[in-house]
Amino acid sequence: VVAEPRSIGRVLKNIALFFAAPFVGLAYIIAFPVVGLGMLVWMGGKALMKHDVARKFAHIAKNICLFIAAPFIGLAYILIFPVAGLAMLAWMGGKALIRR
Repeated sequence: VVAEPRSIGRVLKNIALFFAAPFVGLAYIIAFPVVGLGMLVWMGGKALMKHDVARKFAHIAKNICLFIAAPFIGLAYILIFPVAGLAMLAWMGGKALIRR
């Protein structure tokens, strides 16, 4: 069996992965405590939701947070949607020009 010669793309990919590996490992090390605390909060919340008083409090707190966040969500929609619409229009126009 004849081995295939290594292409330059594969070699460059391996070099990039070699240099990126420590940063990926660092991201995992940083993420582990956050993920662990998130799991702890999730399991504690599930156990707490077995009580009616806690469930009612969580429902009220959720409604208050949504009431406070609604103006900011609306502002984000007002700011982002025109830009996104123009980008989609430019994208479709560019595709139409390329097809000509």
